[in-house]
Amino acid sequence: MEVLYLSHRPGSRAAQEAENKVASQAESMGIEVVRLSEIERVDGTGRKPSIIISLGGDGTLLRARAKVGNASVPFLSVNYGGLGALSELEPEELDEWLPKILKGDFMVEERALLETENRTALNEVLVKSSEIGKSALITLRVGGHYLFKARGDGIIVATPTGSSAYAFSAGGPLVDPSLTAMVVVPVAPFFWGIRPFVIGDSEVSVIAHESIALVIDGERIACGAREVSVRLSKERAKFIRVKPFSFSGLYRKLESRLV
Repeated sequence: MEVLYLSHRPGSRAAQEAENKVASQAESMGIEVVRLSEIERVDGTGRKPSIIISLGGDGTLLRARAKVGNASVPFLSVNYGGLGALSELEPEELDEWLPKILKGDFMVEERALLETENRTALNEVLVKSSEIGKSALITLRVGGHYLFKARGDGIIVATPTGSSAYAFSAGGPLVDPSLTAMVVVPVAPFFWGIRPFVIGDSEVSVIAHESIALVIDGERIACGAREVSVRLSKERAKFIRVKPFSFSGLYRKLESRLV
């Protein structure tokens, strides 16, 4: 391992202290450390990270991915946040596993990413009205075929990984992250017959009949178009694993923290 990128949850003293500990141990092993809190955005001219370690919640990890240009670099999330659906380790496990991780002794699990507007999304793409508190009239097409036209608060297109995030809170199903699929969740549609659904490798086109906002993994993106197309990316997200992932484990984690 040559270059380690580190990110921590802003305002969390525990996460900051953990970042300092990880940086110190990595540097003692001759690994170059880049702290993402000290740079605005990676411009592509620096050295590509070998791995990214995020010390925070799911939002911390998503912001770290965006800052490094959404590169498909292996990342590890240590939960110094709340839900931690994307986390591999809890804080009390870090000391045990960090030496092995820094030596490259880990597994890599690949997962689906979405692609839209020359960006990739790990969790979801949201299309909504550009005006706060206003619904939007939207036409949805899947694979080039008309599906419906309705007014609502927006449309979420999520990965199976993102099915446990905003899509889940909006009434979508929890989908096994190992699947290659897309979860489409209309947000508060003004028609009882429109429900969430799961599709395979296709293209989802969201056509707005008024000004819209585009939000990718929680980050609002400038969008002057009235049509947004979302598809599965050829790139894959790479999760660092030190323990085998199981869908039942994710289910239990959500159950214990949401009930």
